[in-house]
Amino acid sequence: MEMFSYFKWSLLLFSLHISAVSFSQTIHVVQANGKPVINGVGDEWGNIPSYRIPLKQSDPQGKTNVAEVIIKAATFEDSVYIYSEWKDSTLSLSHKPFIWSDQKGRYETGPQREDRIAIQFAMSGKYNTNWLSGDEFVADMWHWKAFRSNPLGLAHDKMTIISKSKMSGSLKVNTAGGAIYIKRLSDKGDDLYTTTRYGAKIDNIMPKYKFAESPQGSSTDIKAKGIWQNGVWRVEMSRLLNTGNPDDVVFRLGERVLGGIAIFDQTSDQDHVISEVLTFKFCLQIPCST
Repeated sequence: MEMFSYFKWSLLLFSLHISAVSFSQTIHVVQANGKPVINGVGDEWGNIPSYRIPLKQSDPQGKTNVAEVIIKAATFEDSVYIYSEWKDSTLSLSHKPFIWSDQKGRYETGPQREDRIAIQFAMSGKYNTNWLSGDEFVADMWHWKAFRSNPLGLAHDKMTIISKSKMSGSLKVNTAGGAIYIKRLSDKGDDLYTTTRYGAKIDNIMPKYKFAESPQGSSTDIKAKGIWQNGVWRVEMSRLLNTGNPDDVVFRLGERVLGGIAIFDQTSDQDHVISEVLTFKFCLQIPCST
């Protein structure tokens, strides 16, 4: 069941259910005067341009109703920094906890889901937020999770591959234009967390996941921290412009990278809101030239 849910998320995340790429906004990634601190506070972002990104539901029946996300982006020396902020009336820090059932005498997975934000950057191919369009591409994914990555000070670094050629471990989807294959995989390196099991009752509610101790590798490239306060999430992320890892997008000053943003409000994988395709322009100067 978990693998099925994983592939459903792969299929639905960043799907806008449109037949053509739709571009909305350009985000200027400007050069900051100082190094932002990744603490979820955002005090150093006052002079960085702010962009309000409209969001819409990927599932018409979904309950996630976040209307927009505020984005700021900057570079400093050899790294890129991204600040995000959105309204969320409830703090959701639990994800699929084990809940003890006296009737069955075992733990069962609970309905709770964490808050999340995911940002995707195109790496190669003809990028399209509609995964069912038939366009083939490879994209980098930064997936911040309120429970599974935030305590580690990280966002989960992943990749998305959409291809017309069959791939091992991929999901085959038949479309009007023919079959496509969707593959989602973690970057190389340590797992940020693993599933744990309990043979006997310890408490009524127990965490399902166990954090890795000092994880290393490309999966840990993205430093991140989020803080929820007064109905607002503020999340900061940072990464080297060029990690040297083949599973990471390379950012270069003066160039543009396509991307998209998705937000989950204590919901399952298929229930989220998403932006249209965004253009991240890495500026050589301020103001940023067109």
